[in-house]
Amino acid sequence: MVTRMAPRVRPPWQEGHFVGGHPVLDLTNTVFSRTRPVEDGELLKTASDVLTWCASARLFDEIPSVASAHGLATDVRIVREQVWAVFEAVARGEEVPAESLGALMERAGTGVRAGSVRQAGAALDSVTADWTEPDAVPAVLSLMAVHALFTLPADRIRACGRCGWLFLDSSRGGRRRWCSMSTCGNREKASRHRQVSPP
Repeated sequence: MVTRMAPRVRPPWQEGHFVGGHPVLDLTNTVFSRTRPVEDGELLKTASDVLTWCASARLFDEIPSVASAHGLATDVRIVREQVWAVFEAVARGEEVPAESLGALMERAGTGVRAGSVRQAGAALDSVTADWTEPDAVPAVLSLMAVHALFTLPADRIRACGRCGWLFLDSSRGGRRRWCSMSTCGNREKASRHRQVSPP
């Protein structure tokens, strides 16, 4: 749904937050860890967090003035968890939960019907939105998730073996195990080294 370019990261985001290979997978990773939850591990706490994340994910170039940002972070967190449920099931090779997928389709449809989300051209792979509308961000993210479900290669959706973050495995052999070798990969190696090293 969006052109995949290297993110132009805005504070408080870092390049390490964008390792999923697709914006909706990066969205699911906006918690500190999926497998080892920590206190205060939420990364989308405020509307500002959501908008800077969207700008870093290249949904828009300039951060818009949303007509009413009240509830934006909550709505996006709801979408994120629905997206997580869908793609975590894909990563496990399980049936996609109908309730989560249905909720995403409904929210996307509502945005399209209201006119806050529009097709950008003849192709179905790009959209434009009236970003000042408070429902635009959740609707676009929902539409992107539905599109990704039907276009991303299901056999390449993975969950990190350490933190549980989701990513698209684009490696030649399809054997990528970590969201990032520089973080989880190195931590796992260090952990194994400690387990086998003599006292």
